Amino acid sequence: MSKKQFIYSDKLASVRKRFTYSHAIKVGNTIYVSGQVARNKSHVICHKRDFVGQIEMILENMKDVLEAAGATMQDVVKLNFFCRHLWDMTKMMPAFDKYFGDHVPAMTAVEVVQLWHPHILVEVEAIAVVGEEQVIIEGKEVDGVEYGKQYVVPERT
Repeated sequence: MSKKQFIYSDKLASVRKRFTYSHAIKVGNTIYVSGQVARNKSHVICHKRDFVGQIEMILENMKDVLEAAGATMQDVVKLNFFCRHLWDMTKMMPAFDKYFGDHVPAMTAVEVVQLWHPHILVEVEAIAVVGEEQVIIEGKEVDGVEYGKQYVVPERT
C-alpha cells in the first residue's frame, strides 16, 4: 500500500498552518497539486487583475511544487482551471508553451463567479504521474512515430 506524502515547496508561501492544506500530496507515483494562485512567498497577491501575469506566476509555482515532489511539468496529466472569465484563456498560450512545450495534458476550464480574493482571476490545480512512459494513442498514424513505444517530443527549430 502506498503512503501519502505531504509535499511543501520552500519557494512558495507556507500554507500548512495558515490555510491548513499542503502544496501537493503524493500517493504512489501520482501527485495531486493544490490549486495555485498568483501569490508570492509572503502571501501577497501578485499581478492584480492581470491574467497573463497570474498564469505565468501560477505555472512557475506549480513547477516549484512538482520539483519538490520529484516531478516536472512534463509529468502533468490533468489541469483544472477556475477562471473569472473564460475568454482570458486565449491569452495564456505563450506561458503555456513556455512551461509545457509540446506536452498537452488533459484540461478542464470552468468559469466561476468569484475566487477567494477579488484580484485573483484564475486558480489552477494539477495531477501529475511520475515514472510512466508517454505513449500517443490517436485514431491516425503520424509519420515518424512508432505507436506503443515511448514518444520523445521533437526539438523545436
